[in-house]
Amino acid sequence: MSESKLEFPEVVGKMVAELSVIEDPEFGKEVLVRFADGTQLSIAVGVRQVIDARYCNEEMPDLPISHRQSL
Repeated sequence: MSESKLEFPEVVGKMVAELSVIEDPEFGKEVLVRFADGTQLSIAVGVRQVIDARYCNEEMPDLPISHRQSL
């Protein structure tokens, strides 16, 4: 799996007014950071299903003929 990083340089140094975790019925868990200047940062955290399909010979299941993955 490749490592990904989200950075938000816009919020560095801002004063945090409120930090909460919300259960959103559509998006799952959401981390909400409200800042003293009236701005906010919302981060939705959810689970995504992935389908991993491999076509191979029975004798060599670790050597796929083709491999497809959906996100």
